[in-house]
Amino acid sequence: MGVQLNVTGPRGEEKIIDLCDSEDQMKRLTVMHLKKKIIKELGIGKVITFCTLDESHLLTDYGIRHLSIIHTLLILPGGILKNTDVGLYTCQ
Repeated sequence: MGVQLNVTGPRGEEKIIDLCDSEDQMKRLTVMHLKKKIIKELGIGKVITFCTLDESHLLTDYGIRHLSIIHTLLILPGGILKNTDVGLYTCQ
């Protein structure tokens, strides 16, 4: 059994995504890997992370594990962040 995450999309859709095949692989994945997977699985344009999730850090640094819940949100033009579509954050 592989590692899966429960992702809530920016429009409220929920999807369980297959992230990797084993816990050992999970220990090597970064936030950037997760962003790319979410873009592919949800079919969204781009994903940004807030300051609490550094793209170079490992997912395990943030306590993300099998069946963790990841929330995304829609960033509308005119906000603080520019040229972004979707934000990615996790509750710890």
